[in-house]
Amino acid sequence: MVHHLIRELEAGGESMAAELAAKLGSKAEIARELCYRLYTLCERKKRAAEALSYNGLVQSWPEIVKLAAGSKKREVQEELFGE
Repeated sequence: MVHHLIRELEAGGESMAAELAAKLGSKAEIARELCYRLYTLCERKKRAAEALSYNGLVQSWPEIVKLAAGSKKREVQEELFGE
């Protein structure tokens, strides 16, 4: 999940990562926690290139969550109102 979120973020930005996070539901938060831990490990082991990707996801997470919540809200409205 973590690497797929990173791939979506790097390929399509926060909106694409948010779409995936919305599909993952509560598992997305687990992925964020793992990402933070992996970032910490990379920092300790001096793996800057790997740490960069993890850090990008962690730094973008607040916006990803906000966009994912908006995406879920739109899906519910579409289901309710048939839009």
